[in-house]
Amino acid sequence: MSSSNFRPKWWQVYLTLPMLMALFIVDSRLRISACGHQAVQIGIVVLIYGLIRLWIKANTSAFLKMDQGQFHGRIVVIRTHGSPLPGADVRRPLFELPASEIKGVLSDTFDMDYMDAETSRSVKFHEN
Repeated sequence: MSSSNFRPKWWQVYLTLPMLMALFIVDSRLRISACGHQAVQIGIVVLIYGLIRLWIKANTSAFLKMDQGQFHGRIVVIRTHGSPLPGADVRRPLFELPASEIKGVLSDTFDMDYMDAETSRSVKFHEN
């Protein structure tokens, strides 16, 4: 058995995208009803899905052999000790809303301030 049998044949999968595009172009040039186009498009998607499913089934042994193979690389772990940011010891909330935004976000009621453009005054809206 050669080493090429242990690798999946990726070119077959890469061929499905141009094939999908070509089939959709052919579909766009057909003179059929809207329902006919939908049926053809569903058929194209099912065909491509079926081809990819067959490819996966045909290359299952290659996938299994790839997973069982030993990794012959070298992994280097570099540890660094970073300095803390200035002001990192100050406890602040992770999420802040400005005072003019919606208040009471996590409760079942909320208050909202907005500016009334006609009267140029601030109006408070409260909903229960």
